[in-house]
Amino acid sequence: MALSRRRFVEVGALASIGGFAIGTGTSTASSTDARDDGRADGEVEVTVRQEPDRAFYWVLPGERRLSPQVFGTAENPRRGSALLESRIEQASGFPEPLDEAVPQLLEDLPFLVAAPEEAREPIEDPDGIAQQKLVEPTLYSDEAAVTSGSFEITYRDRQPYDLRGPPGETDDTVDLDTQFTDPAGNEYELDLDHVIQPPIPGYETGGGVRVGAWHHGMTGTGSPLMPQVYDYAACWGVGDVIVNGEVATEEGFRVIHFMTTQTVRDERYRLAIDEEMPLAPGNTIAGQVHHTHGVVLPIRPTPDGPVFDPVPTAMELPNGETQPFIHAMWEQEEIVEGPFAEWEFPTGDEGSAEDTDDEGGDADIRLLGTAQAWEGAAPTSIEGEANPALRLESGVEYVLVWENGDGLQHNLAIEDANGEDVVATDLMGERGATQTVTFTATEEMAEYYCQVHPESMRGSIEISS
Repeated sequence: MALSRRRFVEVGALASIGGFAIGTGTSTASSTDARDDGRADGEVEVTVRQEPDRAFYWVLPGERRLSPQVFGTAENPRRGSALLESRIEQASGFPEPLDEAVPQLLEDLPFLVAAPEEAREPIEDPDGIAQQKLVEPTLYSDEAAVTSGSFEITYRDRQPYDLRGPPGETDDTVDLDTQFTDPAGNEYELDLDHVIQPPIPGYETGGGVRVGAWHHGMTGTGSPLMPQVYDYAACWGVGDVIVNGEVATEEGFRVIHFMTTQTVRDERYRLAIDEEMPLAPGNTIAGQVHHTHGVVLPIRPTPDGPVFDPVPTAMELPNGETQPFIHAMWEQEEIVEGPFAEWEFPTGDEGSAEDTDDEGGDADIRLLGTAQAWEGAAPTSIEGEANPALRLESGVEYVLVWENGDGLQHNLAIEDANGEDVVATDLMGERGATQTVTFTATEEMAEYYCQVHPESMRGSIEISS
């Protein structure tokens, strides 16, 4: 079969954490099932939140490294076109109208269940693990921009497994309150209407909310393009997307998927593959064992079943099209209530030690590093300035001290006019820690930046003779 009936960016082959729905009805536990505290008998509840001043990332379309463990090799592929065909055949046995709608959806969005061989190319992975990558843009990319966002979600798992019947008939519920921005400054809210049990062959979603389960990778639930990951809690639902104060989905809900999981983003914000999991906190972007993903998929529920329909975002991509999905990442959230909320990663395996200098030494230049920008601290000519220009004299040795201001991983690199690094330090992810960089200014130096956040943390260097 053809890889897709439409171009990937148009169809959202970039999308696939999640599920689907038909209808708009919802079902909740009856009052006779509720205890005095409002919680249903047998319910497991998880609440997670992040305040607005913590780290938020908007994920952009991009390529994806493939795990040999999950996807095999070019000579012996796994979870490719053969699996896709099998899932389409399974879906054709669903009752009407899903017997036509779901197979068509899998043709339009193959990455929901597989990675067709036609979309793969060989690569040389610097870590020597991945042998192939997906060259079509997906939401499972390493490309992301630091913007702003907050949320609070309460997952209520009242049903242990999926049941027969309409996708919206479940006792599981979710309360969600979230606001965030895209890299262009557009503002978003999500209004989740109700939980669903997505009717995708192989998916097991626990009634639409699951607590303490495994997801993605080789589990069969969710796209295998994500590494197999432990869910503190996960949910699937449908609802509206609100952009700049206006409902953007008036023609129909979209599928909304949230999951609070073990951290899968490394210190350079690469999405880990299965062989790299689990990540020790010292090898993650924010030093945490968990983080929360929020995804809106280009899938619209209709009376005739789920259909492909791009999410009407306001984020314009370099190709002139708008991004057809939302993938939001809260990297410094806290689990307020729930199993394993207080669990800590075993000590003694935190990755490499950070290159810190607690005293900071005598500095010619001082900077405060946050994901939003470098902030000048000294000399007074750059104090308080975002990404200030550094005016240096050729042949003079300088001592630059920078402080980590937000607890995310950062480093300081200096590049020439060709984009080649002439100075690059180790990463440092402890809030308040300092790093001293001693270098001699040369005429080839053009800009300084953070290799983890190269777009937002970048300033010019002006060299005089």
